[in-house]
Parts: sequence; C-alpha cells; structure tokens
Amino acid sequence: MSRAGSALLHRLSGFASIRLVAALALLVVAPLAAQPLAPGGAGRRPAIEVVAGSWGSSEPAEIAKVVDAVVAAFPAPAAGPPTIRIRHRFGGPMVRYDLDHDGALIVYLSARDSRWYQYVYQFAHEYCHLLSSFERKLVGHDIVREHQWFEESLCEVASLYALRHLAARWHEAPPDALLGEAAPLLARYAGQLLDEPHRSSGNGSSFARWYARHEATLRREPYAREMNEAAAMRLLPLFEKDPGRWAALATLHATSPSPGQSLAAFLAAWSAATLPELRPVVDEIRALFDTRADARGPG
Repeated sequence: MSRAGSALLHRLSGFASIRLVAALALLVVAPLAAQPLAPGGAGRRPAIEVVAGSWGSSEPAEIAKVVDAVVAAFPAPAAGPPTIRIRHRFGGPMVRYDLDHDGALIVYLSARDSRWYQYVYQFAHEYCHLLSSFERKLVGHDIVREHQWFEESLCEVASLYALRHLAARWHEAPPDALLGEAAPLLARYAGQLLDEPHRSSGNGSSFARWYARHEATLRREPYAREMNEAAAMRLLPLFEKDPGRWAALATLHATSPSPGQSLAAFLAAWSAATLPELRPVVDEIRALFDTRADARGPG
C-alpha cells in the first residue's frame, strides 16, 4: 500500500506546469467535479484522532484536517467505530482488526511531512476497508482471503477517487490555505498513478477474460498490487459517476464468507444484500466480470 514518497515527490516536482494545468482542467470538467460531496447516509461520520508520532514536519492537527476531508468524501458508514485513531508506522499503512481499549479503530499510515497526497491515498484505502465491513471476513481467527483481491482493488479505487475528487474540489473552492496548496499535489499524484503502464493491462474487449487468466493468482495472492491496480482502473468510472454508490460497500461481506466460493456467487450475494437503489453499481460490476449468467458455485 505504501509508495516511495520522497522519490515520487522528486518526480512530481519535475512535472511541467502545463501538465499540471491540464490535469486540473481535466478534473474540473470531469463528472466527479460536478458532484456534491457523497451523502452521509444513515450512518455517522467517525471522529478523527491523530496521535503524535514520527510524522516529520506535519502537525497532527493538519493531518487530521486532511484525513477528515477524505472521510467526508464518502458516505458515512451505517455502523462503525465512533473514533478512528491514526498512528504512524514505518512499515506501511494498515488497519487493525482488533479495536483499541476504548472501541476506537486504529489505522496506521506511513506518510510523513507535507506529502498530503500520500495521506489521502493511504487513508482512503484503509477507510474503504472500514466501509466494506472488512472484519466480517473472519471465520474464527482465520481470514477468508479468496476474494480479498477484490476488496483490495475496490480500496485502490477509493484512493484514486479521493485524490481526484479532493483535488478538483480544493482547486475550485479551497476550504483553507493548507488544502488549497494540497490540490495540485493531489492532482499530480493521481495523474502519475493513472499513467503507470501496468494499470492499462486490464483494458481490452473483455475484462472477464483478463480475470479468467489471472483468477488463480488473485485468489492465492490477494495483494498482487499490479493486478489490483489494473482491476481498479475498470472499476473507477463506476464510482466516479455517482459518489453515493460507495454506500454499497456496506453489504460487500453481508453474508458469511465461504471457502471455495466462486466470484460469481460472491458478487451475487453482494447484489442480493444491497439496497435496491444501490444495486445498479453491483450489477454493473457483475456485468464487467460477466458473472450474472452464472452465479452458481460453492457457498
């Protein structure tokens, strides 16, 4: 989940000004820029608490402001912890399955200094796990991982969406100086990620055939990042067209996980558990993977 921030910052600083202007212009005219912030839904936004640590030159209050903006860009979870406690770790970002002593969810980030694009990218990924009720994958003390790759791909979508959404919003109407200055960094980082060659490997006439070629690897190695990121490129437009669709993640793991379950059965169960007004995005994903005709399989 983590990226070499200092190296990328150096690469970003070398981008020509004209490219940055073009990237921001694209964000302004894209459909997501015209969308309001995603609705809060029936849930309540968690409070953000940033614990002092090895954040470098950035202050916890600044980090909390950026992270809280990411939270506001998504529908509030229907059920979730009252507080998200953010700590720094050098080993890379992650979210803990077990809650803190007071019921707070602990999220670790590895971003440092004023690399606001990394805070957005990393936290949006981890927050997506919370939105998808990730803890329901537990069977006893084991995690059923055969479709973990799909959740990881969705969380990569969340990172890209947050970068593009907030870059456009903060460019158009910066809430304050800090976030206004962060907008071009977010836009540059999003452009850099989208330009990575491996992300286009899923393009073509049939994404279902791409999945068929890589299914065994994805089910066995859910953190095959380049494959997750290729899948995310096909999923991103489905959520950018309507940010409210993120609320569908609440039922991603509504049914108990079943070892050996096919992707078709997994997605069919998600669709069945989803509210009718949110079901279209799930069914579009099923169509993308060509699973609607065959939802049979173990589980």
